[in-house]
Amino acid sequence: MIGIGIVLLLHVLLIYALVSGLATSAIDVIKKPLEIKIISAPPAPPPPPTVTPPPPPQLTTPPPPYIPPPLIQVQQTPPPPVFAVTTSVKPAAPSKMAPAAAPNTSVSAVCPNVGSIAGQLQDSFQQIADSDGLTSANVVVGFTISASGAVSGAHIVSSNAADVDGLALQGVQGLRCNGQGQAVQVLAPFRFTTN
Repeated sequence: MIGIGIVLLLHVLLIYALVSGLATSAIDVIKKPLEIKIISAPPAPPPPPTVTPPPPPQLTTPPPPYIPPPLIQVQQTPPPPVFAVTTSVKPAAPSKMAPAAAPNTSVSAVCPNVGSIAGQLQDSFQQIADSDGLTSANVVVGFTISASGAVSGAHIVSSNAADVDGLALQGVQGLRCNGQGQAVQVLAPFRFTTN
């Protein structure tokens, strides 16, 4: 009820204002000429000063990375001494019998202990090399393997280090060889290197 009373009160006041002439004076205010002014825009600010960028830095390639030397030097094992076997026996006149099998001339097959002898010689050569200042030596020894396998007639064919000749002859005398049914002439090259 109170809401209806307030609405009625507002209507009564509005009607009184219209009747008493308050509305006419409001219309007179609206009828007056309107003044319009054109306001100019404020002046534009001056442009900022031009700043030249600094030149780009000179780029150079960086130095290569440091790679330290290896802490442990790996030494290659020297190759084992090389033995070559040749035969200088002239073949006999052809016979009517079936030909015999050719003798085996491979030193490692004829003399099975050649590997152990080579290792012993290398150790002895290291001692000679340390005292005489040698780094390598090449010696060729000629000898004969008999039909029964005995080694005989060892002699130096060529050598570039006379201090090692006795060592090579000692190695040949230590060989234990298998007989091939006939005498075989052998040339054994010894190549010694320091460790």
